[in-house]
Amino acid sequence: MTEKGFTATFISNSGKTHHQFNVSGWKLHLTRVILALFVLMVSAAAAIVAFGFIEGGETERLREEISRLQDSLAIRRNIEVRLLNIEMTLEQLGIERQRIENIASTISPQVDSQE
Repeated sequence: MTEKGFTATFISNSGKTHHQFNVSGWKLHLTRVILALFVLMVSAAAAIVAFGFIEGGETERLREEISRLQDSLAIRRNIEVRLLNIEMTLEQLGIERQRIENIASTISPQVDSQE
C-alpha cells in the first residue's frame, strides 16, 4: 500500500543546492491542520470586514445620536448657568431684605397726634 503525501523540491538560482522535503504521515496531518486554520482565519477576517461594510449605516446613526446628545449637553449647561444667576440674584435680594428689616427695626413708629 502506498503512503499518501507529497514532495516539495527547492532548487536555488545557481542550481547547485537542492532541497527536497517529503511530507507524509504525521507531517501531512500537521500540514492539513495548519492549512485548515489558515483558511479559517482568512474566512473569519473576510466575514468581519463584510460585517463592517454592512454595519456602515449604523455609524451614521451613531454620529447623529452623538450630535443630538452634544446639543442636549449644551442646553443643560445653559440652564445650569441661568440657575446659578437666579440663585445669585435671590441671594442678593435676601441680603437687601435683611438690610431693610434692620433699618425698619431701628426706626420707632411715630405716634399719630390725632389719637
